[in-house]
Amino acid sequence: MSATPDDIPHDYDMSGSLWMRLVDASSMSVFFFFEYLLARDVYLHLDATSSGLATWLLPLALVLGYITADFVSGFVHFLADNIGSTRTPFFGPVFIRPFREHHVDPLAITRHDFLEVNGANCLISLPVLIGTWYFVPIHGTASLFFAAYIGLFLFGIFLTNQFHSWAHHPNPSAWIRRLQRTGLILGPEHHARHHTPPFNTYYCITSGWLNPILARTRLFERLKEPLRRVLEPIAGKADEVGGVQE
Repeated sequence: MSATPDDIPHDYDMSGSLWMRLVDASSMSVFFFFEYLLARDVYLHLDATSSGLATWLLPLALVLGYITADFVSGFVHFLADNIGSTRTPFFGPVFIRPFREHHVDPLAITRHDFLEVNGANCLISLPVLIGTWYFVPIHGTASLFFAAYIGLFLFGIFLTNQFHSWAHHPNPSAWIRRLQRTGLILGPEHHARHHTPPFNTYYCITSGWLNPILARTRLFERLKEPLRRVLEPIAGKADEVGGVQE
């Protein structure tokens, strides 16, 4: 049995509601405020270090942060596709349902505006972002690198759903297509591998760099049963909306 758009439980769709838009807008505002504070602290302390340190520290933090964002995007995508119910209070409609719906209607993400596409990622990033800024003050090279890494990693998480949306857009701008062709961001041809039934591979949706490695090692498939046993009592049994079959 395969799901169709009419099978999606629209009574659990919170997208477009005034309350959800307020959550998205406030989350995004707070996210950028603390990203600014963290970036300011990094800049001020970087300015006091040697130029040689600055030459390698920020590029390394950027690359590692971006790779981590790609892995986390895949892990969260894997969890949302395979574990939990769309009817779990708050978490189901906000985080799980969009992933399940996406297999039924891949273009749905392109019909949401910037706030809807990116607000949830801002919300889930806030505890790590605020915690890093508040509890890990910069006082040396290690803490400076960590702050830069976390800031860039979370900015990659922020961009993930936007890159995912562009990968499904039927007619993206020329500059977006150029970025996709370079492989710096998720491209439509690469992401099409995930949308081939049974939708159980190529979960990473920031750059997709890690997808071939994760597919070859079958890491997520190996984690599925242990995680299901732990998380299903909390998140509920996975429903089929979006083509995920149990």
